[in-house]
Amino acid sequence: TGSKLYGPEWGKDFADNQARFAYFCKAAMVAISELPLGGAIYGDSCTVVCNDWHSALLPMFVHAEKSANPGKWVNTKTALLCHNAVFQGRFEREEGLAQVFGVPQRYIDSITYKMPLRVGKYNEKVNCINTMAAGLRYADRALTVSPSYAVECTTDPEKGVELCDLFTRGKCTGILNGVKEGVSPAEQNFVTKAQMTCGTFTAATADAAKAELKAAYRAQNNLPDSKGPLMCFIGRLDAQ
Repeated sequence: TGSKLYGPEWGKDFADNQARFAYFCKAAMVAISELPLGGAIYGDSCTVVCNDWHSALLPMFVHAEKSANPGKWVNTKTALLCHNAVFQGRFEREEGLAQVFGVPQRYIDSITYKMPLRVGKYNEKVNCINTMAAGLRYADRALTVSPSYAVECTTDPEKGVELCDLFTRGKCTGILNGVKEGVSPAEQNFVTKAQMTCGTFTAATADAAKAELKAAYRAQNNLPDSKGPLMCFIGRLDAQ
């Protein structure tokens, strides 16, 4: 990413990513149990939603602490929210990781797989730690970004990316991505944020507004005049 939070370039991790995000999860647990967030300490009466592999160790850490001390995290529920199952946080297994994570060895063993570090059936398989598997295995519920993607992750080996069984075990539920405010060209707030030069419009004035927007887009991108339609794609492009 441009901000380089995860690696020096797309597809590459920083060398210390496993430790960085493990301690991020540990810090989140301290914040929940000790810091007055919003004026009060959350304590264990809360639900923690863990986004993707970067926070997927938290459910495992909570489970380990609860197993060692049944009085901790009694009322806490955890959920892993997966946006894209391709990105799982796979790292080659190293000796002494249980001590680094502060958990019994059985937890490390439970998230160790024979998998390639980079997803792909032709890549070499090694003993690796699968960070997302930790979230799926120990969270109370698995979530994804749409009902259809939840079905895919639990039934399609390609979409579940070797973790279909864990998605199923987590009772994977899809919650459709949405927006908080009305998205309508008749709403001035939306038109302003979208920088639509034509102003607000309705079905009755849509043809004139669309013609103006098309002309503005052509001028901005040095495109020739055309009587044909302007085709737009709204979605995500990801090399995977």
